[in-house]
Amino acid sequence: MYRFSTSKVIVVLLLLTALGCATRSPADPDGNRGTFTPPTSPQIVLENWRNAIAEKNTENYMLCLAEPSTRSSYEFQFEASAEARARFQALFDGWDIPRERQSFLSMISRLATEERPVLSLLNTDVNFSSPDSTVFVTDYELVVEHGISSIPTTLRGTMVLSVTPERSGQWSISRWTDARQSTDSTESTWSLLKAQLSN
Repeated sequence: MYRFSTSKVIVVLLLLTALGCATRSPADPDGNRGTFTPPTSPQIVLENWRNAIAEKNTENYMLCLAEPSTRSSYEFQFEASAEARARFQALFDGWDIPRERQSFLSMISRLATEERPVLSLLNTDVNFSSPDSTVFVTDYELVVEHGISSIPTTLRGTMVLSVTPERSGQWSISRWTDARQSTDSTESTWSLLKAQLSN
């Protein structure tokens, strides 16, 4: 009977360990950061926001919104479309950062792994600009397969976004006003989806 010496056993174990380690994939050093550029201008904020939505990245989405407890001198405010506000006044009167986060999480949780929301900003115009704020007015179209039968999967409206500087010198969205487009005969704004996802 062949007997292994202690040194041979150690060598075999070391080889097996090395081979086992060699087959492992290296960890991704970036984790799940997504596409996010330091928002040193209001325009970059909008680009980061669109990317966060498309990538279903909650942390980057929230970094695009003013957070007074950690970063901003401004309180984030969302003003729903007139019809949604009339139907869900109590909900939107108390809208805040945690509700916005929950709404976004609920939206992306309804999507299959391969499905992604697509936000298109159309006819974007700078309505006002100063060192303290930039106000964008833009039509939008959000396509999202949310699975709620009472709401279309293509949401449309006009939004007014106030982008303001943070204490660090970077920028974030401090006010977001939603409205039905004047050419739309029925309400199909993002506000309706937010209300459904928050109930």
